[in-house]
Amino acid sequence: MEQSEAAEQLTIAATRREKTGKGYARKLRRANKLPGVILAQGKSTAIELDPKLLGKVWQGGKRFVLQLDGEEQRARLHDVQIDAVKRTPLHVDIMYER
Repeated sequence: MEQSEAAEQLTIAATRREKTGKGYARKLRRANKLPGVILAQGKSTAIELDPKLLGKVWQGGKRFVLQLDGEEQRARLHDVQIDAVKRTPLHVDIMYER
């Protein structure tokens, strides 16, 4: 990756979440957070992030820098689940790039 391309990439801050499940995911969405998972090396890490930044990533080529626990890693959107009626994101799957 060239330096100019890396400088243009959006950085999204995410936080780990301990709780999972439908009820907790609904609470996150009401609090204007988006539940998601990081899929890496055969395991998944539950996270939450700001859904406003997701639109920028989606329009910008699906690649971004994910900041989690003070570390930054290049990542890409793997899958986004969209509400069929409201057309808002419900859940996001993220994969680290090599």
